[in-house]
Parts: sequence; C-alpha cells; structure tokens
Amino acid sequence: MVDNLPPLKQITAGFDHTLFLSADGRAFACGWSGDGQTGQVSSNVVFSHFFGCILGVGHYGNVHCPKPVANLGEVQSLYTCADNSFALAASGEIYAWGNNEYGQLGVASTSPQLHTAARVNLSALDGCVVSVAPGGAFTTFLTDVGSVYYCGYGLGPEMSHVVKPASLSILRRLWNSSDGKIRALVASLHYAVATVDGTNWMLWGRFPGKRLVPSIHSYSSQHKFSVPGSSQVACGSTVITALFDESRAFPAPPI
Repeated sequence: MVDNLPPLKQITAGFDHTLFLSADGRAFACGWSGDGQTGQVSSNVVFSHFFGCILGVGHYGNVHCPKPVANLGEVQSLYTCADNSFALAASGEIYAWGNNEYGQLGVASTSPQLHTAARVNLSALDGCVVSVAPGGAFTTFLTDVGSVYYCGYGLGPEMSHVVKPASLSILRRLWNSSDGKIRALVASLHYAVATVDGTNWMLWGRFPGKRLVPSIHSYSSQHKFSVPGSSQVACGSTVITALFDESRAFPAPPI
C-alpha cells in the first residue's frame, strides 16, 4: 500500500514507472527512471553513476516511493507509454520528460533522455491540446478542433523523423472532414487509433491483430474498423479492448 500520497484522481503506468495525479493537481512518480521518465534525479548516486557509465544516460535511477515530479505547476491530466511521460497543465501547456531518442517528446532539447519536465513546442498546432496519446517512439496530440499531430518516428506513411509536432497527414486520407471531428485518440507502442463517433475507428501503424483489424506489419499501414456501441477503447501491444455503454468490456479483436 502506498501511504505517502494525497488523495488521487488519476494513475497511469508505463513499462517500468507509474505516474500519480493528486486531486489538487500535483504530479508524483515512482519506478525505474533510466530515461528520466519519473521526472527527477535518483537519490541513489552510486546506482545512478554505475548505470550512467554503462548506458550513457547520466544520473538516472530507481525511485522507490512516489515523489513529486519536478518543474511542474498544476496539472490536469497525465499520460505515459513505455518510457516517456506527459502532463497537460492547467495553463493548457504540455510538458514532457523521459525517453527522447526519436524526438517523441516534442521539446526543444535534442538530448536522448530528459529527467526534468520540458515544455512541448505547440506553436504549429491548430487549437488547444485536449489529450496526448504517447506510443513507443512517437507521440500523438489531439486538439479541441479535432486535429491530430505527432512527433517522433514510425507513424505515418512517410515514416519521417519529426521532432516538432506536425500534422498527421494520413488521417486526411482515412477520414473526411465531413465525417465529423475526431473526438478520441489513443495509442500503444506501435500504433494509434482515433474515432469521431465512438463506433467507427481508424487505426494506423503496426498492429498484429486478426479479426476486426487485420494483421498490419508495416508502420505506414492504416485500416478502418467498427465497434458498434463502444464508448471508449484502450490499446495494448497486441489487443484493443472496447468499453460499451452497458459497462461491459470486450476484446476487439483478440489475438
């Protein structure tokens, strides 16, 4: 039992770290922080020096108990996948820390790892960011006008390496503006999905599914599928799970 935290309103976890958001908007983190994904320098100096020499990641290490994430003010939401972390601040700004090998944090720094939260460059975005869907080597952003942007590597037809959030052109070919505004966006390690109505979903990236969504082995692939009556989906590395209005969860599709 974690007993050193205030009342919480959100918990989200990556590969080896966990983020906690308190009811009053404070962010905490614990776990392995070899890429800085807990947002603080480890106090275990010997451990950090040892791994820093081998991995070249500086003074990063384990955080055994939840501690406040540095360089953040009031936070509305936290997001993570794999070894990176994002925060939507009450001010509307997005902050990121952790693995940045492919530019997936979208920050000005070119460092491959960041242990301190840095502001994401949102200057090219249309509208305000309402949610973040990070993957492994990429991150996607959804704005209040329904536009989707991404940074990092391995998502989209060009397979380009983008370090400043840019418009995801693949969605314009998958979905027409007349279909409605994209209202939800989620991602896993190698793929992302979005919807305008909670029933019709579009997937792009690499996904090893079989039934509703065929196996997709190319990161530049895309596919549409339908899950009638779904109100929310969650993405795993090999499965998509849908939550229906009846509060029943079904895998869609199983592997």
